[in-house]
Amino acid sequence: MVGKAAKIGIDFFTGQARDDLVLRYAPERELLERFAEPLPQTPIGDDALLDSLAEVSRWSVAQHDQRYLAFPDVGNSVAGIAAGIVATFLNQNLIAYDRSAPAGSVVEAQLLLWLRELVGFSFFPLNEYAGLRHLGAMWTSGGNMSNHVAMTVALAATWPDVRRRGLRGLPERPAVVLARGVEHFSYLGAAQVLGLGSAGLVWSAANSDYTSDVSAIAALLENPPEGTRPFMVVGVAGNCRTTGIDRLAEIADLCAKHGVWFHVDACHGGSLLFSDQLRGELAGIERADSVSLDPHKGLFITYPSSYLLVRDPEHLAQFSRYPDKLDDPSCLDLGLITPFYGSRGFESLRLWALIKHLGRAGIARLVEQREETFREMRDLIESTGYFQMIGAAGFYRCAFVYCPPEARRLVEALRERPELVPRVRAVVSRYTQRFVQTLYVSGRVVFDLFTMQDLGNALGLGTEAKIEMLGMCIGHPTMDAGAKEDIVKHIAAVGDDLVDPMVNELRALGVDEAQEAWTASVHGPAGW
Repeated sequence: MVGKAAKIGIDFFTGQARDDLVLRYAPERELLERFAEPLPQTPIGDDALLDSLAEVSRWSVAQHDQRYLAFPDVGNSVAGIAAGIVATFLNQNLIAYDRSAPAGSVVEAQLLLWLRELVGFSFFPLNEYAGLRHLGAMWTSGGNMSNHVAMTVALAATWPDVRRRGLRGLPERPAVVLARGVEHFSYLGAAQVLGLGSAGLVWSAANSDYTSDVSAIAALLENPPEGTRPFMVVGVAGNCRTTGIDRLAEIADLCAKHGVWFHVDACHGGSLLFSDQLRGELAGIERADSVSLDPHKGLFITYPSSYLLVRDPEHLAQFSRYPDKLDDPSCLDLGLITPFYGSRGFESLRLWALIKHLGRAGIARLVEQREETFREMRDLIESTGYFQMIGAAGFYRCAFVYCPPEARRLVEALRERPELVPRVRAVVSRYTQRFVQTLYVSGRVVFDLFTMQDLGNALGLGTEAKIEMLGMCIGHPTMDAGAKEDIVKHIAAVGDDLVDPMVNELRALGVDEAQEAWTASVHGPAGW
């Protein structure tokens, strides 16, 4: 039965189980009905169970497909998949060494030291291990939790007594400084759960290239809101919309000057650390007090895989349930220094296996090839003529809206009437959404869809209000010509169908300037 189950997975991976689509689409209500059943009371045979597993695979999305362009989470590392299979059979519990995970604990400790070395933090040979106090890193289930732990550690490092007295014992409101428009949702969630509240986030400005404005951070640290004390600044090494990278070294200077914890969110950008050619974009990350990494985002391994690293291991060690064991070289109970976690699986085997299999040089080549592929795909997407690009391109992700040339000319005319700008923005949002959703439902090509401010005012419709945008993310180091042709073909099919309806809606706004700007033209890339 296990062999047959593996074949179900292989059939999904190769496309056979999904009719060679990125996904076989079904709306939520249909899938709810399809899988709804009473609590099973009697056994079913092996074949029936396998049929049920195959049914789940048929309705799943293939993030490893080259036409999946929403996230970089391809999870197609052969070493990672093989290690995931082995880890499932091993069924180790990384809470403790004895009776739970002897080899697993040692392997994960080695991996944590490798990651510290990559970031530029202090590390030591594994055979010189002297106790948990010196590891300064932990696995988590995702960037959300890694950032949550970072805020927890920073809070306790700034006010060591907070773990005993709580927030009410602090003389000032703790505050986290971060740039609005490039932030990840995890920081708001962490602030609310930790008791800082949403008011505990102090927002600085973002630049037009979707990076944090260093001068705005400096101003807030010099003159924070009355009654607050900033204890943590978030630097972004690859935001989740355009993968813009902050000037980390400059933010590190500010944090050192003001004695504030510097956290770098490198959940996207962490993969660049493997490449000598690209890691310079993260200059200054080695000066961070904590760093979050998400290998399941950009390092080709399957979920879940995230890590939180702390430059001074002592700050993480303070969360040990048994402080007397921290300096015991015979204690490798990793669960003693992992806030929020107890039992957990041997998820680190995937990344350990990937690094063992390819080495730093092999991973670097893949990361560099992916960068080249992304640039090629961005140029290809832009050359279709259907889109207005938004912001500068990051390292594997970019943002744009559906706005073909005929519509763009109308937008340029309509935006001269300020009272119409919100309505124009709504039309662009609506057709961007329709474009993305039509492709998604077809199962042929999948882009991301999100709302974001047009900070560079590429559309000329203002920078404050959010607008629906689509994102393209390249997870594969290379893409074959057939996949590229397929992507362009399906973009054109959907893009052509939406040109006239969008233009008609814009013209219907009834502005003379827009009508004068309108000229009939040939639809499709060849006519632009």
